[in-house]
Amino acid sequence: MQSLRRFVYGVVTVAGALGAFGRPATAQGVVSPVVLQLRPRPGDLLRLRLDQTIEMGVSERGSGEDTTATDVTSLVMLARLSVESADLNGATVMAVADSVRIESSGSYQSDVLRQAKLLQGQRFRFRVAPDGSTTVAGADAWAGPAVGSLLSQLPATLPAEPIAPGTTWNRSVDIPLAAAPDGKANATLTATFRFDSLSRSGEFAYLSMKGRLVRSGPMQKPATGGVTEGFVQTSGNVTATLMLDRRRGWIADARTVIALRSLVTGRGKDSPPLRVRMKITQWMRVM
Repeated sequence: MQSLRRFVYGVVTVAGALGAFGRPATAQGVVSPVVLQLRPRPGDLLRLRLDQTIEMGVSERGSGEDTTATDVTSLVMLARLSVESADLNGATVMAVADSVRIESSGSYQSDVLRQAKLLQGQRFRFRVAPDGSTTVAGADAWAGPAVGSLLSQLPATLPAEPIAPGTTWNRSVDIPLAAAPDGKANATLTATFRFDSLSRSGEFAYLSMKGRLVRSGPMQKPATGGVTEGFVQTSGNVTATLMLDRRRGWIADARTVIALRSLVTGRGKDSPPLRVRMKITQWMRVM
């Protein structure tokens, strides 16, 4: 099951990558087009709370047997984001994990607890562009399977031109996953975004997204080396909503639900295929 656990962490990074989406608003009258951007100011301090629940069911079919295991893992993380500098091309942000709490009913509980210990008190620096694209600066402590692969090449999602409520746009992007031998495998996200509405004051913009995620490739090699441990095919649906604080130039509230189904094969001639069902629910907001 080691390769399956590594696969789980790779999939979870996608949830973080899609965490930039919150609550839609009701329809409203005609509004002039506005530019939606992430533009925090130098010296800004944001306190964030992330709540995440992962429900995973594993079915092993073969040799006349059908066994199913279901795990539920919940995570609560409190973090601070401080904006160190900003210019026309974007902002440099330092993130610090003040506290991390994880509870798990699953067989991989020891692994997720180890991940929590690595995050507790750690910090990393990243660069965010006005269109939402993100890059990690250097090999910081969080630049590992849990966080680094998420932020290393987060794609742009906000359009550069002014748009009005009701506008939709499409994106087909590759999101990095830590589920391949070289750590560079990607899941392809094909999504439709919508600018749902603007608050009466114009301070908050509400967006939503619906998409499909597809991933196909080898599992990650064991840390000790050796042959690849199987082949994984993943597909699923993603829904997300976002509330953008235009005054702060940052995401105030983001909610994401990802439902995935995966088939893991080729783990050995005597190993039956594994069918993995996973639902990831995430809520991230500024406190």
